[in-house]
Amino acid sequence: MPIRAQVPGSIEFTHNAKEMTEFYLRNELYKTCVRARGIPALERKGIMTDKDCATEDEYRTDPYYQEFLRPHGFFYGAYVGFNIDNDLYAILLNRGVDDVPFSEEEQAILHRFRNQMSVAGTVARKLAHTKIEAMDDAFDLVDVAGLFFDRAGNIIRVNAKAQTMFGHGINLRQGQISTPRGGDGARVRAAACGAIQHPGGTANGDGLIRLARDGRRDLVLKIHRLRGSLLDVFNTGWALGILVDPDENQRPDDMRVARALFGLTRTEAKIASLLATGKELSHVADICKVTYETARTHLRAIFTKTDTSKQGQLIALLNKLN
Repeated sequence: MPIRAQVPGSIEFTHNAKEMTEFYLRNELYKTCVRARGIPALERKGIMTDKDCATEDEYRTDPYYQEFLRPHGFFYGAYVGFNIDNDLYAILLNRGVDDVPFSEEEQAILHRFRNQMSVAGTVARKLAHTKIEAMDDAFDLVDVAGLFFDRAGNIIRVNAKAQTMFGHGINLRQGQISTPRGGDGARVRAAACGAIQHPGGTANGDGLIRLARDGRRDLVLKIHRLRGSLLDVFNTGWALGILVDPDENQRPDDMRVARALFGLTRTEAKIASLLATGKELSHVADICKVTYETARTHLRAIFTKTDTSKQGQLIALLNKLN
């Protein structure tokens, strides 16, 4: 898990920790977790246990131990920390309610695995980078302006099309947008964080942010959480912003955005577009001049790439891109 910015999807866990982890994220316990006190020790030593963050009295009284860990069947834990770029990650090993704390000898054994974890994590991070780079290239090919956001809502990558839209009072500095109108930048970051945190993958409301410009109409930005295979625990990019200039004669249509965002083929995009109008799959197959079974095969691929499982979910997702 990442230590400094935990959001839904950023924590990988074993099956027996699923219910506990989902409860932890759903109730945003990372905002009040007593173990956060031990982060300096984790940074300094590479290992952190409950002795680094809580007292014996807190084990008996703190809600984190008594109302969260104990009811889920866990209690003492040990974090094994490692750095990837400037990100601090850790593996958390939890012990059962009746188990003893991690001993000094056990901590020493765990400490010896840190280098291997760091190497493996670095390789995984590089693979995650290639996914973002591929999306960046795809957006350029279909002439769509895209911004990529990290878990904290900072802009970490801007494609070539989006760069041409800056200026006229819109600037990007240290991952934050500023415009001639106060508050636009804060709204962008809040919308990015909202999209990342929100189960539906977009911020509350319509998710549209208007960016003021000098002497021109506002740019329009819509932010979506990345989905499906584009996400893993070592990702740097967690949300995507589609930027539209209303002064341009040609604005990107929905399926060009969807093709770039989800990697749909031309045929898959056509089928998805027709399904989004409410047409039955058999009718879509006739329009596309393919057999029903072929259309079903394409539909399964569309569901996989868009992280959906029903036509209604697909329609709702494509409508969000409108």
